[in-house]
Amino acid sequence: MGYSYSFFKVFFSRNFFKIIKSFILDGIIHVNLFKDSKLKWFIHIFMFWGLVAFTIISIFHMISIAVAPGGIPSQDSSGFVKVFGTLENRFTAFALDVSKLSLIFGALIAVIRFVLFRNRIKSVELKDKSAGVFISIIAILGFLYEASFFTARAVPIIKSAFAPAGFIISLIFSFIKINWWTFSVIFFNLYIIALLLFVAFIPYGKYSHMVFGPFVAVYNKFISEKYVTKIDNKNR
Repeated sequence: MGYSYSFFKVFFSRNFFKIIKSFILDGIIHVNLFKDSKLKWFIHIFMFWGLVAFTIISIFHMISIAVAPGGIPSQDSSGFVKVFGTLENRFTAFALDVSKLSLIFGALIAVIRFVLFRNRIKSVELKDKSAGVFISIIAILGFLYEASFFTARAVPIIKSAFAPAGFIISLIFSFIKINWWTFSVIFFNLYIIALLLFVAFIPYGKYSHMVFGPFVAVYNKFISEKYVTKIDNKNR
C-alpha cells in the first residue's frame, strides 16, 4: 500500500512531465543502457521494438482475417481489413517482414555477444538470450507463413518483394508442387498461437522485465529513492 501511495503521489506531482520524459528516454529509448553498453542497447532496441511491432501488426492481421469472408478481404471490406487482412498489401507485408528481421537480428547479436563475452553475462542477459530463441522460432514460422501464402496465391513480385525474406523463401517453395494454401493456414495458426502464448506468458514468467522494465526504470529514478529516504527519516 505504501509503495502504491508513494508512486501515485510522485507521479501526479510537479515532476509529472519529468517522469514522462524519463519514461520515454530511460524506459523506451533506453538512453542509460546506451551509455552503459551500445551493443546491449542495440540488442534491446531491435528485440523490444521488433516484438512490439510484430505483435501489433500480427493481431491486426489476425482480426482482419477473422472478419473477412473466407479469410481474404473483398471489395466490400473496410479499409482496416483491406490493409491488414492480406499479405498482398505492401504495408502489412513489409511491416511483418521487417519486424521479424529486427527480432532475429537482435537475437543473433545477443547470441554472438554471449559467445564472445559469456564470462560477463548476467542472469538477465541469459533470460534475454533464451527469449531471443523463442521469438526467433515464432519469427521463422511467420516467414514460412508469408512464403506459403505468396506461393499459394501466386502473388506478383511487385507486391511480394515488399516482404523480402518471405519472397525469397517463396521462390524455393515454388519448385515444390503441393497444396501451399493448406500449409499457409497451418503456418499462420502456428505462428499466431505461439506469439500470443509467448506474449501472454511474459508478465508472469522470467521475461517480465521486457514489459515492466520501462516502469522499473522510472520508479528507481523518481520514486524508490524518495520513498526509501522518507522511511529512513521516520526511523531516525
